[in-house]
Amino acid sequence: MNRKAFTLIELLVVIAIIAILAAILFPVFAQAKAAAKRTADLSNVKNIALGMIMYGGDYDDCVAPVMQGYWDQPRYNLILWKDSVLPYIKNGGLYPRPGEPPYTRAQQGDGGIFNSPTYDFGFGPNADGNTGDSSTRFPVSFGVNCDAGKNEGIAGSNADSGQTNEYSTIWPWVQWWSWTQPYNSGGSGNFTALQNPANTAMIVPTRSEYPNVQANYFAYGCNNPGNGCTTLANGLTVMRGSGNKIVNLSFFDGHVKGENGFQALGSDAFDVYQRINYDGWPGRYQVEVYMRQYSEWQ
Repeated sequence: MNRKAFTLIELLVVIAIIAILAAILFPVFAQAKAAAKRTADLSNVKNIALGMIMYGGDYDDCVAPVMQGYWDQPRYNLILWKDSVLPYIKNGGLYPRPGEPPYTRAQQGDGGIFNSPTYDFGFGPNADGNTGDSSTRFPVSFGVNCDAGKNEGIAGSNADSGQTNEYSTIWPWVQWWSWTQPYNSGGSGNFTALQNPANTAMIVPTRSEYPNVQANYFAYGCNNPGNGCTTLANGLTVMRGSGNKIVNLSFFDGHVKGENGFQALGSDAFDVYQRINYDGWPGRYQVEVYMRQYSEWQ
């Protein structure tokens, strides 16, 4: 009986074909996986934005305060905007426990829609010893655009620097993070105060544990320990992209969009660059110059 077997050459040809197919298909699979994560991230941003809008519907059109409380109390007792919208979302996050110790990593869970599929930090330990965001109740992924309202003059002063201007008496929902005084950023800010809500970003991706984000975070690198990133890394910025120079944004009218970071700055989606000298902040072009130095936006 004659028996046939593969020759060595035939076997090598088959292996070579498989290797070629793998080299072609694996990058395609990786791109498809990255695109799926960006879509899931955009869905999370949408749901969080809807929670904020529903909150506004119940509270006279006001946007949830970024943070409320006194800085001399434990940080995990501060009430963030995420706490305000959590009852409308009921997916991820934990409720405040005044007087109780912070939640442990085992109690925190996966963060639900407050966690971004494109950012694997989640509840990882921060440089200051906390886990998750400043409250320890939510993962690090998203913040509120604290520049919103500046073009309209709805903005306060930077309490740390002592800078003031003609708008400093108006306390919006997006007031600056204050290290030195009681903080309640509810104020007079509301959805209808914005001249162009459809082009004003509301929920923004971030690598900072703090609850607010500003346009200049495109220029603040995570290689600098003073810039507030939860992890130190070269080539990345506090403003978190989701790949391909895309930043996933929700807007005050409720729609969401994955937009090129430079285009978001060019369209003034953060509602700040009509007043480029506000509190001495640099203009858009200077931010872009710094931004181009980081591989995330190249």
